[in-house]
Amino acid sequence: MGRADLPEPEPSRLLAQWLAGPRGRLLRRAQIGLRRRVLEVGCGHGHVTAELARRCPGEVIALDRDTSPARAAGVVARLVQADARELALPSASCDLVFFQNVLLWVDPAETAISEAARVLRPGGYLLAVEPDFGGMLEHPSEVALRDVWLRALAEADADPEVGRKLPGLCERAGLDVWVELQHLPRSADPAAARLLDDLPLSAVDRARVERVQRRLSQAAGTWEPFVHVPYFLIAATKASGGRDRSPRGPSTLRPT
Repeated sequence: MGRADLPEPEPSRLLAQWLAGPRGRLLRRAQIGLRRRVLEVGCGHGHVTAELARRCPGEVIALDRDTSPARAAGVVARLVQADARELALPSASCDLVFFQNVLLWVDPAETAISEAARVLRPGGYLLAVEPDFGGMLEHPSEVALRDVWLRALAEADADPEVGRKLPGLCERAGLDVWVELQHLPRSADPAAARLLDDLPLSAVDRARVERVQRRLSQAAGTWEPFVHVPYFLIAATKASGGRDRSPRGPSTLRPT
């Protein structure tokens, strides 16, 4: 069993691949091709970092509380070991801060958003692609795992309903917020249920997950059964000349 907040490399790659379309829309909205300094918070194995580096003509900083997975993957970016709640960057030093499947693991997420707002330059973008497991859609009932996801994520100290909270948290940080819900559901995929493997499950829930995985494997690639986790896509901008509401001052960059 690995880190609850970081699946193994292959499930992480699949998750990044599934979210490629929504992520691409956000990056185009933020005009990533014009950005000079992009910060990815929670880079993990670096699957999204590689995309950011391809699309950004400037510097990409890959930050995580543990940068060893990214280093092992040979990530081509500036690696910084730091916590999302206390970014090791000076104020107004980035023009894009990116989160994907990270804020649900940060307690409190509000602190991470305030820190992102602090390091953004005026006119910069905070982008977030985050799930809301409270809104899961599942059919038929034999494949339903919503309650298992909610229990397991809460037991792992995550917030499974973080998505719906992000617009308000970004506004409280002084950002102007644009919101979209991922509107392209996928057919059921047994690999998605395997993301539960690294979460704390009771024996009863683990047996239930295994039954569902078998059921999904039998129907892989079809629209029956159907499982959908809604994702919130957030593009929040820092107004030019706007007031930085974060109480934190500049801090020193700590590369690893």
